Amino acid sequence: MEQNKFKRLWQHWLHPKLRVERYFPTSDLQRISRDISLSEQNHQGQIRFVIESRYPSNAVIQGLEPRTRAWQWFGELGVWDTEMNSGVLIYISFADRVVEIVADRGIAAKVSPENWQHTCQVMRESFKQGAFVSGLESGLKEVNQILTTYLPNTGNGQSENELSDEVILS
Repeated sequence: MEQNKFKRLWQHWLHPKLRVERYFPTSDLQRISRDISLSEQNHQGQIRFVIESRYPSNAVIQGLEPRTRAWQWFGELGVWDTEMNSGVLIYISFADRVVEIVADRGIAAKVSPENWQHTCQVMRESFKQGAFVSGLESGLKEVNQILTTYLPNTGNGQSENELSDEVILS
């Protein structure tokens, strides 16, 4: 993500949370949160979504990259702390126009990076067209399909909902 720091700083200044909230209505985020819960009945994974509108100026100046920030959220939200190491974080850095997926080791060992990259690309394409909620829905659908394939619900009671399903917009 090599680019002019001033240009990147400007991008972050242009995307305060209040502005970004217009693209992700609360009612849609609540519906997607419910869809996450329903999705998790199909597999043993735990899914979290984070949409971060922008970074503080000092983080941009210091060169904080979206992948690093996604890992920070992964840790802060405890996505790594599930019984089967089956957490997946879908992270959107709105100002940077970047989608990252971080998967815990129980899933990462089974799913190729290309699968996650494809999901990120599907979401970015929707976002480019201004279809932000649809992009989230497409991402959830893709991740659900991946997890159902590689970590299906075996019906042995291991599909307990261990993490909040709330979509975070910050």
